[in-house]
Amino acid sequence: MFRNAIPPTLPISALLVLVACAQESRPVPEVPAEEISSQVAELDAVHEVMAPMWHEAFPAQDVGRIQAAVPEFEPLLTALDAATLPGILQDKKDQWDEGKARLMSSFQELKTAADAGDQAAILGSAEAFHMNYEGLVRVIRPVVPELDTFHQHLYGLYHYYGPGYDLEKIRQAADAMAADVPPLQAAQLPARLEDRQEAFQASVTELGNQVAALLLVLEDPSRDEVEAAIEAVHGAYEAVEEIFD
Repeated sequence: MFRNAIPPTLPISALLVLVACAQESRPVPEVPAEEISSQVAELDAVHEVMAPMWHEAFPAQDVGRIQAAVPEFEPLLTALDAATLPGILQDKKDQWDEGKARLMSSFQELKTAADAGDQAAILGSAEAFHMNYEGLVRVIRPVVPELDTFHQHLYGLYHYYGPGYDLEKIRQAADAMAADVPPLQAAQLPARLEDRQEAFQASVTELGNQVAALLLVLEDPSRDEVEAAIEAVHGAYEAVEEIFD
């Protein structure tokens, strides 16, 4: 039924216009808020029991209270084991799975010690359990909050607006990233990473350069150039992330 939708006598120039229009930007849905959140609710729930155990029971050597916390942890850890990382954290999945395995293993040691009533083992395994919990938190907690803010805008650009070639949203994301660069350039790494500060600042400078290049391309855009510029921004962001590996 579509055989005669385009008249056979349609001029070549008109056909070219139709092809060009087909390649124009199209509206793309906004990125779901939960997909760009660096939070895992199930891990936060574990903290509700971990905090009093670690900050109150452990310093007081209150073995009975630590034992009482074990059954409280069990359903929380079951939920954590089944939790799915949000999209923005998918690149950390391998680290997350490794950290989660260590956490679960140390909990089993705590449970065994608690069942046996071995005071020294309870205290030692509680310490290891807390250490592995903190390690899992560090997997998803941004080392530099300013970089996490930048990544939220880049995530939408790279996974949604760029592939859909929604120029309006691409421009909005590029503008937002450009505004994120100065705070990122001023960010100071925590003391444990101060030896990487110089490399961090150099990589952030390059990231800013690539964002500026994207903005320049967007002044007179062609799809190939825009996509290449987005890819360059993403590559520069990954170089910043590698500073923390």
